[in-house]
Amino acid sequence: EAARPLGVDTSTLHKSIAALKDKASIRGYSPEHGMTHLVPPTHVAKGVSTYWNDEGKISGQWVKADLKQEAYNAMVKEAVAGFLEGLPEVPAPSGPKDYSTDVIPWVCIGDAHLGMLAHEAEVGQNFDLKIAERELCGAIDILFDEMPNCERCVINDLGDATHYQNLLGLTESGHHLDYDGRFHKMIRTYVRVMRFIVEKALTKAKHVDVIINQGNHSRTNDWWCAELLRAAYEHTGRVHVLPNTSVYIAYRMGNTFVMTHHSDKCKPAQLAHVMATDFAKDWGETSYRYIDVGHVHHRMATKEHPGVIIESFNNLAPMDKYAHDGGWRSRQSISVVLRSRTYGEIGRRLLPIDEIRDRIQVAIGQYVAKPKEAYSV
Repeated sequence: EAARPLGVDTSTLHKSIAALKDKASIRGYSPEHGMTHLVPPTHVAKGVSTYWNDEGKISGQWVKADLKQEAYNAMVKEAVAGFLEGLPEVPAPSGPKDYSTDVIPWVCIGDAHLGMLAHEAEVGQNFDLKIAERELCGAIDILFDEMPNCERCVINDLGDATHYQNLLGLTESGHHLDYDGRFHKMIRTYVRVMRFIVEKALTKAKHVDVIINQGNHSRTNDWWCAELLRAAYEHTGRVHVLPNTSVYIAYRMGNTFVMTHHSDKCKPAQLAHVMATDFAKDWGETSYRYIDVGHVHHRMATKEHPGVIIESFNNLAPMDKYAHDGGWRSRQSISVVLRSRTYGEIGRRLLPIDEIRDRIQVAIGQYVAKPKEAYSV
C-alpha cells in the first residue's frame, strides 16, 4: 500500500527500509535487538553490551562509540586552518634568469611510503625513515641538477608519501603496517622532504606547481601538507599548491592536458571516462592527454585509450613484508617527464634506485643493499 502512491516497486521500498535500519544500527539504534541509545552523528557505535535480568528485561547497557573517519578528517582540516593563521613566511631561493617556456618538466614521485619499515633478511633490503629521506632527497638533487632552467615545473606526488596516517599505524581500511618510529618522527621527516623538494625546484624553475594526490595510506597527511606548503610559500608568488580536496586533479598546459589520481578509488580503465566527462572543455580543446597514477608501484603504460595515455609510475621504496610475501615485484625508480605545451611528451629521464645508491655511496659511503643469492652447494 505504501509503494503504490510512491510509484515504486515493493522490493525498492523494502530495500529502503532495510538500508534505513542499517544506518540506524550503525548509530546504535535497533530496538528489536535492545539497542536504544543513539551515538552522535560524528560517531559510530563500536560496541554494545546489554545486561538482562531474570525476567528477560534489559537492566543495563554499555555503549562504546568511535569517531567517524569523516569527522576526524574534518577536524584535522579545521585544526590545520587554525594553525596556519599568522604563520611566518618562509624565504625562497632565487629562481633562474634564463629559462625555457614551452617545456614543463613533471617530477613524478611514486608512492614514497616514508615511515615504512623493512628488513634485509626478510625482503632483501633495509628501509626506514633515514634511508627513505636520504634516497628520495638524493634522487631529487640529482634530477634537478641535471634539469635545464624552465619557466615552471610540476612536483607530482602521486600519493602515499607517508606509509601511515594515524598513531596506530593502520591504513584507512584497518590493515596493520610495518612502520618505523613514532608518528611525530614520520611527520617531521615528511615536512623536511617536501620543503627540500620545493626549494630545490625553485632553483631551476621560476614557478613550481605542487600536486599532492590523496593516497589510501596518507590521505589526512596529504591534506595538511598541502595546506602547510601553501601557507609557507604562497607569499613568494612562485609556489602554487593545487587544491587536493578532490581525488582527481586536472592540469592544463596549452595543447597538453594531464589528470592525476592515486588510483585506489578508481581503476585505470575507468579514468579515461572520468577525465572526458568531468573536464569535457579541456578534453575537447587539447590534443595530447595523459593520466598519471600511483598506488600499484609498478610502471604500467596501458594501451593507448582513445585520446589519452594512462600510466602508473614506479616508486623508490622497496617492498614491505606484506608485498614481498604476496609476490608483488616492481622496479624502483623515479621519473621526470618532459611535457611540451605544444607537442605533449617529448622525453623523460628515468633514475633507477641503483644509480641513486651508487652516487650516494661515492659521496658519503652509505649502506647499499646486497643482491639476493640462492643457497649453493
